[in-house]
Amino acid sequence: MKIGIVGAGGVGAYFAAALSRAGHDIHLLVTPRHVEPLSVHGIRVTTGDGRDEFIPVSGVSTDAATIGECDAVVLACKAGHVRHVMRGALPLLGPGTPVLPLQNGVTASEQITAAVGSGHALGGLCMIISYLVEPGHVHHVGGYPAVTFGELDGAPTARVRVLAEALASAGISTRISDDITTDLWRKFMLITSYGGVGALCRRSVGETRTHPQTRALVEDAMREVAAVATAAGANLTEDDVQATMAQYDAFAPDSTASMQRDLIAGRPSELEEQNGTVIRIAARHNLPAPIHTTIYRALSILDGPR
Repeated sequence: MKIGIVGAGGVGAYFAAALSRAGHDIHLLVTPRHVEPLSVHGIRVTTGDGRDEFIPVSGVSTDAATIGECDAVVLACKAGHVRHVMRGALPLLGPGTPVLPLQNGVTASEQITAAVGSGHALGGLCMIISYLVEPGHVHHVGGYPAVTFGELDGAPTARVRVLAEALASAGISTRISDDITTDLWRKFMLITSYGGVGALCRRSVGETRTHPQTRALVEDAMREVAAVATAAGANLTEDDVQATMAQYDAFAPDSTASMQRDLIAGRPSELEEQNGTVIRIAARHNLPAPIHTTIYRALSILDGPR
């Protein structure tokens, strides 16, 4: 299957490597700093259990026109760049090419549609803790990578089934969702809450979940998101909050969220797309969001230049 991967950060590079290892025809659309290391060496993947390997890909380019139409596109850029990046990725799309967004957040699908028109955007999310050590080198901390995705209307289409088979062949736990909106908000509840509190405290998951006050703060932040999600049309309950806390408890103790790492490094982060989005959607529905407002205001001074 010819798959275009847009972005070569911690998520894009990992999925490109996994799919290429499984025998798929993988083409990366990247920014200039990634071209030389990926073209010369392929993708270097290291893991928490000591594995270290180089995996070649079919092509690396800064120009989507040189890649051409793909059977599917995986969008792995930062959430704040979706609309701009998809405009440049238009040559990757045939009439029915699906675009699978793996950003943290709940607005990527509508941004894809705004950029390239209707009929392409799926809803999607991934669960993986990986980061870019340097261009061409991705480190997978641990855990089993997983993707949940589906058509926005829940239809069980052939293009979704084919893409699911490709992901599964690469060793990625894959689930087709018939309610991707709720699934997106469920993950959003996790990342904005544990990620926001971790960034605010500058502490790892192991530290924030074992300290009673920060653990309670994460849980209350999740409930705040659940209320906003329900108003926005998702179906989240207290059971979802408890299940999401169990996910948080299952993370490796030294884990940190990507937003936290970006803020500490002084890089542009997804603060606007994560906690900022919670605040904006809450305001749209006249709901209070004091925890996420505090997180957003406190961290905004650390957010790097855009």
